[in-house]
Amino acid sequence: MLLLIFAHSIDMILLHLYHIIRSLQVSSSDPCLIREKVSFCAPFRYTYAFCSMALAICTYGIYIDRLACAFYKQYSKNQRFILIAQLVQLVVFSTSIVIWVYRNEEPDTYLLSCLNVPVASVMDMTKATVAIFPINFICFFLSIGLFRHFKRKEEGSRFDIVRHFSAAVDVESSEFLYRTTGTQAAIMALFSVASLGMRLIYNSLPRPVGLTIATLSYIFSIYSFVVPWVIVQYVQRTSENRKTRILSHVGMKSVGAEGAENYFGMMKSQWE
Repeated sequence: MLLLIFAHSIDMILLHLYHIIRSLQVSSSDPCLIREKVSFCAPFRYTYAFCSMALAICTYGIYIDRLACAFYKQYSKNQRFILIAQLVQLVVFSTSIVIWVYRNEEPDTYLLSCLNVPVASVMDMTKATVAIFPINFICFFLSIGLFRHFKRKEEGSRFDIVRHFSAAVDVESSEFLYRTTGTQAAIMALFSVASLGMRLIYNSLPRPVGLTIATLSYIFSIYSFVVPWVIVQYVQRTSENRKTRILSHVGMKSVGAEGAENYFGMMKSQWE
């Protein structure tokens, strides 16, 4: 996910820098010279579309993996195969969607911005978006179900240290997915509301104000910052809590029966 967000961000930086440079070169007497051919914009547009679709499918793939972990008894044995299969389906599905969406584009037509979808592909892009992006909301509710499942599993394995350790890690991973997917779903919902709002009020606003709000409503820039921030914050907090518990156990100094009791007590409580 972080790799896709990074690639999308680099693509957008290059695209915006190019348009800024072009806007400075074009004279006010012929502003239409800023237009670019569809064929020229293809590398930017394909990268942008691939990253957007792959992020949604990546989320979908993560939940397939977690469901397999929860209900497939041979998961540990076949984990590497499942990972490879997930990566293959991620690349194949994302690439196929991008090819299908832009299959009818006319390379010799012009666009005002490489962010614009060619007219011949607008309807197909809408269909793909409607089909793919609700995945975030479906996965959000799945994350709640997985968290509750692993929590029950953790409570039921309190007297088996190996099972308890595995269940505690699954609880942490499902909580991580709950927070990450919830953030994604909230951003996608905000994007839908912002887009609809712009369509309703754009014509009633002064043009500079409308353009500013329209630029800010491009939510993916916010997505590229907020989702990694949530990921990093959760991992740091979890690591600090785990380190604190370990250090508190290591700091216990006792021997004999008391030492044995402390040892088994800390092994039991470490993953509670």
